[in-house]
Amino acid sequence: MSRLPTDPDTSDSANIDPGEPVKELAGFQEEMLVGLVARVRRSIYRRTATAHVTSFWWSTPVLILSEFWTVLVGQFSSKGPRKDT
Repeated sequence: MSRLPTDPDTSDSANIDPGEPVKELAGFQEEMLVGLVARVRRSIYRRTATAHVTSFWWSTPVLILSEFWTVLVGQFSSKGPRKDT
């Protein structure tokens, strides 16, 4: 069984010394491209819009058929006009 603390307040993460940064990795840091975030956002919006259109395309015929079925059942199950005399 693991002996790791389950309570985050009792962890020793504040006492850990990360040490010196690795000098070789400092050269790999690149500036973020200006349009990268906008391109990613547009891609996400495109995929979301496609998912909504596909969902609408699948659910609309089912909704229309259920409405037609309700009207059809309502026409045949209703009795003729009442004549109160």
